[in-house]
Amino acid sequence: MQIKAMKPVIFLLAILTLASLACSVDLFGTPTPAPALEVPSTEASAQPEQPAATTEPQQPTTNAQQFYTEEFDSESESWQYLVVNGSNKKIVNGIVGLMSVRPIGGLLIFDLQGPSAWVYATYEPYTYTDVRLDIRTNNRGSNNNNISLICRKSDAGWFEFDIANNGLYEILFGKIVGDSVEYTPIADGGSSRIKTGMAENEYGITCLGNTLTLYINGEEARRLEDKKYLLPEGKVGLAVSSFRDAPVTVDFFWAKISQP
Repeated sequence: MQIKAMKPVIFLLAILTLASLACSVDLFGTPTPAPALEVPSTEASAQPEQPAATTEPQQPTTNAQQFYTEEFDSESESWQYLVVNGSNKKIVNGIVGLMSVRPIGGLLIFDLQGPSAWVYATYEPYTYTDVRLDIRTNNRGSNNNNISLICRKSDAGWFEFDIANNGLYEILFGKIVGDSVEYTPIADGGSSRIKTGMAENEYGITCLGNTLTLYINGEEARRLEDKKYLLPEGKVGLAVSSFRDAPVTVDFFWAKISQP
C-alpha cells in the first residue's frame, strides 16, 4: 500500500499541454489528429519584459466559467494535462507507458495501463483564492492507487489532497524545484468512509484562507490550519496515480468548482 507521504521527495513532473480533452493522451488504436503541441521553452525570452501583473487574478479571454460543474460531456480547451513519471523521478516530455485520458459518454476516463504513472488535469482559465472542489469518481480496480484534488496551484507550489484506494489519505505541499518536484507531507490519516476497491466515491476539498479541509462522501474527514506555506491563490485540479500494480482505471462523473 502506498501514498505519497511515504517518500519525502518523489515523482518528477513533465508538462504535456493538450489542446482539448478529445485530443488527450491516447495510445490505443489509431492516433487522433490534434493541433500542434506548444512546449514551453526553457530559454530566456528574447521579447521585451512585460509590465508586472497586478494583484488581481487575470481574467480569461474565453467563455470559460469560474464556478460551475464540469460534466465531461463535450470537448473543452480549459483543462491542461500534466504527466509524472514516478519510476525514475525524472521529468519526461511525453507519457509513461500506455495510457489514455479522454471523455467518453459523459465520463472523463483515466486509463493507466502501466505502473508509476501520475496524470494531472488542471483547470487553467481561472486563479482562485478561496475555493471548493468536489468530484464523483468510480474506481474500476481493487489495486492501490491515488485520486487527488489540488488547490492554490502556482509557481509558488500547491496543496494536494491524495485519497488512496486502500482507505488512507494525506495532505501535501508540492513545489517544482529545478528539475524535480518536492512533496512535503502536512497531514495524513485514514477514513472508514472511503469505499475501497471497485466502488464510487465523492471527495471534496476547500481552501479557505489558511484553512484546508478534506471531505469524504459528504462528511468532513480532516481540517487543518496552514501556518507555514501560506499560498495566497492558484488553480484547481485533479489527478489519478498508479503505483506498482496496473492497470488503473478511474472514471470521473463530474467536477464541481464553487465558492466555499
